[in-house]
Amino acid sequence: MNQRNLLVSDNISYFRVITKKSLPARYQHLAEDIAQDAMVKCIAKIDLYDSSKGNFRSWMYRLTQNLCFDTIRKYDKLPTVCLSYDIAQQEDSSDFDEIDKIKIRKVLRSLSERDRKLIMLKFYFNYSGKEISEALGIPERQVASYFRRAKLKFKTLYGQAA
Repeated sequence: MNQRNLLVSDNISYFRVITKKSLPARYQHLAEDIAQDAMVKCIAKIDLYDSSKGNFRSWMYRLTQNLCFDTIRKYDKLPTVCLSYDIAQQEDSSDFDEIDKIKIRKVLRSLSERDRKLIMLKFYFNYSGKEISEALGIPERQVASYFRRAKLKFKTLYGQAA
């Protein structure tokens, strides 16, 4: 193990401090996991460090902070569920009437698991092609064609649903 790897592994508390400072309160429960992920990422990318661009701790700080920002963006895309009764009542008067909601659920259930996941990840979670690729374990270059087919199946089944 080289000296830089030792320096990274000896600084787990430094990673914790960075993650706690970089994460908003609603994501503080993720700080420990992100700190560990950052340490592993620093060790994996240690060869990319260029001493002419700054000192080593600054490089570790930037890498860790970027990981925090990526996590925030990822979690901010996830939908939230309102627990307030008043607001939940208002959601019933959305653009879709109850018949459309039932039809959509029925169509989703009739799709294959992969197609259902593609539709949900794209429309419900607003995942990018790369994120869908990672989530489903399919090559990124195939996500668009798989999604196009899934969307076509969904439209066809939705048109046929009673």
